[in-house]
Amino acid sequence: MKKLFITFSIVIACLLAFLLYRNVFELKKRQAEKIVVLDPGHGGKYPGFELNGLVEKDIVLQVSLYTKALLEEKGYKVYLTRQRDEECSQESYIKDLSCRPAVAHNVDADLFVSVHANAFPANANVRGVEAYYFTPFRDKEAAEALGSAITDETGLPLRSAKFGNFKVLRDSRVPSTLVEIGYLTNKEDAKLLASSEFQKKLAAGIVSGIMNYFAANS
Repeated sequence: MKKLFITFSIVIACLLAFLLYRNVFELKKRQAEKIVVLDPGHGGKYPGFELNGLVEKDIVLQVSLYTKALLEEKGYKVYLTRQRDEECSQESYIKDLSCRPAVAHNVDADLFVSVHANAFPANANVRGVEAYYFTPFRDKEAAEALGSAITDETGLPLRSAKFGNFKVLRDSRVPSTLVEIGYLTNKEDAKLLASSEFQKKLAAGIVSGIMNYFAANS
């Protein structure tokens, strides 16, 4: 009887292990089918906002690189509109902006996320995260998911998830959002944005938001 119980226990354990493996495999498979394009704003001769040695193009690139690594660990296919300090297009500023959503269209992305850092020189007290969408029925959920997840992960206040008339969103043919990950004109935000550890928290928040968005729209 004891041997029978042990045998039965082993069979059940093997079955549970198989089911767990299958579930993990299926999750990885579903994630691998999702394509994400990350757009580190600015780059090259377009630095974005600069203050006290902090440059927007550098911060958002590092956050995007951290985000890409985390997403790839989870099985997603990830593209960047730039992988170093360079423009997406060297023809002109307008061409550079158009280039970014074009990357997402060319790879048939499931989501396009443009990453920026904010500034408000007129009021240094303004701080926090903002997320934008252009096409409400297509993009609003993505903006809300990422905005909420970034604030949950980092503790930064969520100022808004709202409509934004940005060219990278207007030109996008796939679900898209633009996230502002903090204000370089605010001392608290600027100090955090300069920290590699906080940049990793921002990346983790972006990843959580992307996963939440896909989970709600699978």
